[in-house]
Amino acid sequence: MFWNNGVTRINSNKLLLIIVIMLSAMLLPSFEIRPSLPRVRLDDVLIFGAFAVNLLLRLPSFRSDYDIELANQDAQSRGLRVVTKVFLLLLASIIVSNAFAMLFLKMPFGIRDLMEGVTLAKYYLVITLALSLNLQEGEFNVLRKAFLVGFGFILLLSWSQFLNLANVNAWLTPFFAQSHLDNLVNANPPRVLGTFDNPNVMGIVSVLMMTLFVTWFYFRRNNRLSAAILFVATGLTIKLTFMTISRTALLATATVLTFLSIWATFKFQWKKDILVKIGVLLVLTLMIFFTSPRDFVSRMNEATNLENSTSAQGHFMRAGNAFEFIKQSPILGWGTAKSNMTTLVDDEYALVTRRYGVVGLALYLWLFLRPAKAALQRGRSYYNYNASELGIGEDKTILSIAFVAVTLAILVYNITAGTFYNLQLMTLVAVFMGLIYRTEGESN
Repeated sequence: MFWNNGVTRINSNKLLLIIVIMLSAMLLPSFEIRPSLPRVRLDDVLIFGAFAVNLLLRLPSFRSDYDIELANQDAQSRGLRVVTKVFLLLLASIIVSNAFAMLFLKMPFGIRDLMEGVTLAKYYLVITLALSLNLQEGEFNVLRKAFLVGFGFILLLSWSQFLNLANVNAWLTPFFAQSHLDNLVNANPPRVLGTFDNPNVMGIVSVLMMTLFVTWFYFRRNNRLSAAILFVATGLTIKLTFMTISRTALLATATVLTFLSIWATFKFQWKKDILVKIGVLLVLTLMIFFTSPRDFVSRMNEATNLENSTSAQGHFMRAGNAFEFIKQSPILGWGTAKSNMTTLVDDEYALVTRRYGVVGLALYLWLFLRPAKAALQRGRSYYNYNASELGIGEDKTILSIAFVAVTLAILVYNITAGTFYNLQLMTLVAVFMGLIYRTEGESN
């Protein structure tokens, strides 16, 4: 494993790098170096920079007994093989589609198209970095605290945007939102976007955070104080989703809450405690919904009338051309073709199928479903352990349950938006994927 060398040969260094990457993806926008160059993200610089340094330092003298022992761990080696296979298959489908498009459809291939490989490389490196982490109780607690710090900052900024405290939308919010500021944050109703440049992305991120809190609330053995804190955190994330007024994120919220509630009900065999938890969470969600401003309700109602919904019509218009091209080349698609075809397709399934055909779509879906499959297998074994064997094993299993629900949320979100092509969002998902691959097959 290349992450067991150089600056990341020590587990604590891996943990620090993962935390900085995670917080960067949660809290920082992309930066402009020159107007003629693409914008750069700090997490991109960190992941490629650390990998480059490790390549330079990959010498026998820099390898220790600890490195060799870590590299030979079964969970890490098995996870690395699976991740590499998933990404190689996806890369192969992209190459074949572009070759087919160039030879038979006369589509060009340029620098912008080549960046697709850079995007794949970044996600692969992030996943394998998280996979290489030896996740024990200490590392898990540090990761959880770092996540809560990021969550707290997002929450603070989001409420500040919603209430425009200290005129924050005039001097701080533009730092995160490079576009859409006037017709989103300053609109009526205002749509909160937190540390992201789009309220829909903020919406799905809040759903992912809510999923973690709900899973801990339902499945973890909490005392009353911990349960109360998780209940409040869940309410805050649901309210945050409502503040973004992202209808896709709200649908994802309903999907996650329904899925986790059904799983918990059957897992705990309809016990009174879990039914009470589900009931109070349902009441909380309904209270947040019915106490929302009238403008929020009107926006929700507007979405139910597809004939008059400007938002729905916009989605259909941007996706419509993609379906016409798919009909003409359904198997291998038209290649990346960024210079010839629009990248603004509000349906990531349609965009991927237009580019790489149904073959590419299947492998794109496998990128998300393969770790979800591993997470589902571990989640189904929950509480098959003896009470003395819980601890970090319980935390990892609950993390697996959460990832299954997160995958469902992502699959819903991608119908009218996209995860894979949002570098900020997908980086967070990639970190989560790597942790799931690491825990696959572990006994604790």
